[in-house]
Amino acid sequence: MADLTNAAYWDQWWQTADSSLVLSSRDPQYGKNGWFLKFIDRHLPHLRGTVVAEVGGAMSYRLLSLAQHRGVVPIVIDYSAAGLEKTKELFAANGAEVRTIWGDFFDVKERFDVVTNWGVLEHQVKVGPFLRHCCEMATAAMIFGMPNMLSYGMAGWNRYSPKSLGWHICHPDESIVEVCEDAGFTCEPTFFGAPMICMTPIERPNRATAALLYAQVWADRLGRVLPYQFGARKISQTRAFVCHRH
Repeated sequence: MADLTNAAYWDQWWQTADSSLVLSSRDPQYGKNGWFLKFIDRHLPHLRGTVVAEVGGAMSYRLLSLAQHRGVVPIVIDYSAAGLEKTKELFAANGAEVRTIWGDFFDVKERFDVVTNWGVLEHQVKVGPFLRHCCEMATAAMIFGMPNMLSYGMAGWNRYSPKSLGWHICHPDESIVEVCEDAGFTCEPTFFGAPMICMTPIERPNRATAALLYAQVWADRLGRVLPYQFGARKISQTRAFVCHRH
């Protein structure tokens, strides 16, 4: 897999992650009525009891939210051993069970009801090999997303975190949709989430970035009252794709 990152990078990334966080059921994004689950409910309304596998899912609050509040059977696939250990700790801290699969994604031959990935595709040099294998694993649907690199917030990302930006590729809708449709899925591009004000971690902190981070926190919190399950191409944090097998 042509990946801009690797297992060693993610092992180091997850080594210091806080896996003791207990998610509140009132969390504006991942809580029972948070905007992430409202977005999922719009597109995959009947998930209870289904097996959902997340590729690159170490420390996934999204999968934890789906397990806790929508009754899915969660599986995490990742090549970071450190990330998977942290994942087990996170789910245990929240009273949930999770199955983990450690290794190269392309070595996984199992099939699952739904396959997801969040923040993985943009690290792939080519979308074809990665997405085709996701399609092979999904029996019913796929739903996946990445930071919205089409938003106005990209100006701040480029200015304050250029190194991080270099690890991301903005693949066009057409190439993603074509791969999924060739594999027997419909594929709908969409957007959701709070406005993208800044991207963390900030590599060049200053007074301006402190203000941006503060604004991002409050924008996220407004998800309690604003309909972030609906998004806009130039504003929302997350660019997503919803795929159903024919």
